[in-house]
Amino acid sequence: MHRLAHLYTITMSKERVIIGRLEHIALPGLGIARVEAKVDTGAYRSAIHYQRVKVRSIEGVKRLVVTFQMGGQRKTKAFKVYKRIAVKSSNGEVSKRYLITTTVRLNGFSVRTQFTLFDRSDMKFQVLLGRKFLGGRFVVDVSTKHVLG
Repeated sequence: MHRLAHLYTITMSKERVIIGRLEHIALPGLGIARVEAKVDTGAYRSAIHYQRVKVRSIEGVKRLVVTFQMGGQRKTKAFKVYKRIAVKSSNGEVSKRYLITTTVRLNGFSVRTQFTLFDRSDMKFQVLLGRKFLGGRFVVDVSTKHVLG
């Protein structure tokens, strides 16, 4: 069998779940029970809105302390594991953003994924789900919304 044909067979054998361009999700690690997320196939990583962010020393350990305001709730969470990365926006600008990892719950599916923190207060959706979240798991039907809830 040709090598590419074999790869295609392996890829196609995984069953993927169809989701819409907008989905309601939960972020249990952040204490957010329900928020509407935009599925963005043009974005490599997922992004999440933050209200306030700072690095603080807590019990002698540096932690990223983030306040989130979404889904009608305000929550503050301290992250032990985080890093700062360069992110290129859709208009080509490069900026440094903090990167965290948390779990996304979408109906019966739980996916641990990375989010960059970004002030999205002037944007309609506070959460974007990018290709790293989608990859190998979900297929987006752009003609639908809220397929899984």
